[in-house]
Amino acid sequence: MKYLNILIVVVMGLLAMQVKADPAVVPLHLEKMKAMELESIPPWPDGVVLKGTNQHWQKELHRGEVAVTLYESAAAVIDVSEPFPYDEFVLVLEGEVTLTDLEGTAQTYREGDSFTVPKGWRGTWDMPVKYREMIVVETKAWVASGE
Repeated sequence: MKYLNILIVVVMGLLAMQVKADPAVVPLHLEKMKAMELESIPPWPDGVVLKGTNQHWQKELHRGEVAVTLYESAAAVIDVSEPFPYDEFVLVLEGEVTLTDLEGTAQTYREGDSFTVPKGWRGTWDMPVKYREMIVVETKAWVASGE
């Protein structure tokens, strides 16, 4: 039990430490990000995918004060009933997405467009074709959300 308590204290201390990024500059070349191979991630929980395929992929490019990640989804409509857990900057790399808030206001973004989703936003993400984006999120919020 004594060792378990020590292990818990050490792990908590590591989690509380400020994130240190690799000091190397990370190039974000559009064509390379479009072609980069991503890793399959677990499907959305039941009920989140309203229409389409529950397949998506991701690759983290950088984790420091902010996390920079590539995300890709097969065509799908995603329900964001729970308030969005963090502010997120998005650059669309491929395909298109239409975000529709709870009031019915729809905004469509295509390759080359960028937008910010504010913390607390709710609605749907409609990706009618294969969709890929680069996202930038505060790392603490990203980790706290379970991503």
